[in-house]
Amino acid sequence: MRSLKLTLNALVPVFIVLIVLIIRTGGFDVHILGIRISCNGLLNPILVLSVLVLFRFFLSAGGKNSLTFIGALFFAAILVEMALRVLNSPMSLPVLKNITQQSDELGYRLVPLLRDRNIQTNSHGLRDRERDWIKPAGIKRLLGIGDSFTFGYEVSLEDCYLKQLEGLLNNDKKEWDVVNAGVVGYNMWQYLTYFKHYGYRYNPDLISMGIFFNDFYGDPSQKDEKLPTQRYRSFSSIRLVNFCRNCLDLLKYRYRYLLNATWLKSIEERRKFILNSKNYLLLSGKADPEIYQKFEFRLKELVQTARAHGTRVLVLLIPDMAQLNHPELQALNHILGDMCLRCSADYLDVTPHFERTKQIERLYLLPHDAHISPRGHEIIAKEMEKKIRVMYL
Repeated sequence: MRSLKLTLNALVPVFIVLIVLIIRTGGFDVHILGIRISCNGLLNPILVLSVLVLFRFFLSAGGKNSLTFIGALFFAAILVEMALRVLNSPMSLPVLKNITQQSDELGYRLVPLLRDRNIQTNSHGLRDRERDWIKPAGIKRLLGIGDSFTFGYEVSLEDCYLKQLEGLLNNDKKEWDVVNAGVVGYNMWQYLTYFKHYGYRYNPDLISMGIFFNDFYGDPSQKDEKLPTQRYRSFSSIRLVNFCRNCLDLLKYRYRYLLNATWLKSIEERRKFILNSKNYLLLSGKADPEIYQKFEFRLKELVQTARAHGTRVLVLLIPDMAQLNHPELQALNHILGDMCLRCSADYLDVTPHFERTKQIERLYLLPHDAHISPRGHEIIAKEMEKKIRVMYL
């Protein structure tokens, strides 16, 4: 019995060190004497550590106390399981709800009438309040299209720049109806396709198109690719197990900068990451010319299609944090500005306005995410209001 206790006493700190090592390095994969030792996740080490700690407790507590403790744990687990089923918490489902569904024209769209934690969609499949296709009389309508930055990834709907813009434009009286049609992961061909199939039905006076540098990638051939399928997970019928798994998954995502996403630690780390990736060529204007040509071709088609419906187009450039105060990485901004000039689209680059802000880091969701923060959304909304006021003098 004594040797077993000593073994457990030795194993517990070993697994604690292992968990800390995984958090700091993102995992490991090594070969020792021809034997492969690999661990890239936290779940299994945490489970093993829990079993070791419980086993060590049972040895110290004795049989009667151990049975009492096990009974209390089992009873508590049953109560939590019942509560999770009654509340039907999304966190207790086998997988967190998918916010997208297949689309023949666009590859995928947001699920209509979604209610999932801080994300809600209307019957048109947009992250916005319910509205009709028909524009209200005497009101101008702005249709905002874009990717996750326009969608408002990791911020509330009220903090999205389009919703803040709507409040600014209607400060004195109701003059504008602003529609948020942003979808996570969309790029230029999807912006064009969305307007041709759906967006025009809103009869907008103005389209604002939020552009992030990765919108230059992507091709319509991708629409035939299937959405990721959710793999089966054992014990998925037990709500408590699902709840623990989902909590761990969310924690791993939120604190991934402690694992292997070092590019989220600071603006400097993000810039190093960009400078050593293919994105450097794109941002510096040195990528394959066909990439820029395809983007401009689709931009021109969007402007022409919008003009046929009596709609103007405002292109909004949202900078990556790595571009701030780095002229070489802002070459793409100037390329896009020239494209807009040739295509007769209005253009707004908020990069200089971001650079004039104190504590630039606060404009992004560092270190948890690379998207813009509510403060960043606020600056975009204010600059857009100024631009639109000038456009519609």
